[in-house]
Amino acid sequence: MNAQEFQREFRREFGDTMTNTIWQNDEGDYEVFDKYRITRDRHQYQVMCHSTEVGAFSTSRSALSWCIADKFRDYNLAQKLLNLDNALSNVTRDISARAQIADRSKNPEFRETVAIKLETKLIHKKILENDLANCVNLAKYLQQRGFDNETARTGRGQPSKTNR
Repeated sequence: MNAQEFQREFRREFGDTMTNTIWQNDEGDYEVFDKYRITRDRHQYQVMCHSTEVGAFSTSRSALSWCIADKFRDYNLAQKLLNLDNALSNVTRDISARAQIADRSKNPEFRETVAIKLETKLIHKKILENDLANCVNLAKYLQQRGFDNETARTGRGQPSKTNR
């Protein structure tokens, strides 16, 4: 059985659950909720919605969180995830470049000046990391709440029996 036959059979068998499924295909891309594709591209993760490019993220965690936010129509959260991730990537690259310049310098006063200026950027980076982590946690909450709602719906009308 080749990959296409497997996918056809999988979709036939599990069609209703595909909107809640995250899986990795043969190319190493992540198929998310039967709507999104996350591909690894050197130093970033590219998100596609059907065939439309959404954006690039620095981590798969941020990319998947964006997909979750979009799936649950929390567009403000999705935009915030994209903006925070891009801002964090920019600040991280800026810090790295400036630190390398300072390290190559033979002038101790210049190195000290760059180190002092980097302190505010490092604080800003930490704030962005915390804000991004909060957004990722909110997306996790949305996903978990979605699973709980699906579980509640499938059990509707059936009495709950426990052996406690």
